[in-house]
Amino acid sequence: MFIELSYEIGPDIPVYPGSPRDEFIPVSRMKEGDVCNATVLKHYLHNGTHVDAPFHFGRDSRTIDQISIDDFVYYQPLVIGKRLHRSELVEPADLLSYGDSLYSADILLIFTGFSQFRNDTAVFADDFPAISRESAELIRKSLLNVKAVAIDTLSIESPTLGPESDFEVHRTLLDERLYDTRPLLVYEDVNIARVVDKKIRMICAFPLRLKGLDASPVSMVAEI
Repeated sequence: MFIELSYEIGPDIPVYPGSPRDEFIPVSRMKEGDVCNATVLKHYLHNGTHVDAPFHFGRDSRTIDQISIDDFVYYQPLVIGKRLHRSELVEPADLLSYGDSLYSADILLIFTGFSQFRNDTAVFADDFPAISRESAELIRKSLLNVKAVAIDTLSIESPTLGPESDFEVHRTLLDERLYDTRPLLVYEDVNIARVVDKKIRMICAFPLRLKGLDASPVSMVAEI
């Protein structure tokens, strides 16, 4: 059985504070006498369920079209469940409580439970939970089987702490020059609630091959 973990894209979806909203621009409509229905999508790459490439916070790092397709397929997913309130962070102890399974996982799905507020944009975008710099560093330096991290909030990084620290969580995970270990992929605004307490066999999260760019919307699907 397959479960979709991506949300629909639309003009009214919640976005990271200050981000531009998406637009659907009609080019032709059959109800108005045109031969077909056709639309232009104006989409900010960090809206909705998307993946950040290393280039997002690494000046000389790989862009979304330069990443091997194998890096978007995961056979050892691990859901890290810790319900958090606004401004709270996932700390290393929360990760380490998962024992050996943490070291065999190839993608970590951080479930904070905050997605219950997604239909209330004002709440969902207001100082949502995220992961700490120490957690990002643990994942980058010690969990060497992990290829990606996903979270059920608008960003892996706190919207208050991130700007104050020059977005150190993103840089820790993504910048290829920062550590000798591999950078990760970062998935944000993922509907992880749908696979909590389920046995996940595999996850695929394929991007658009946007040449030279920093991110892409993804269709993320879990096989359970």
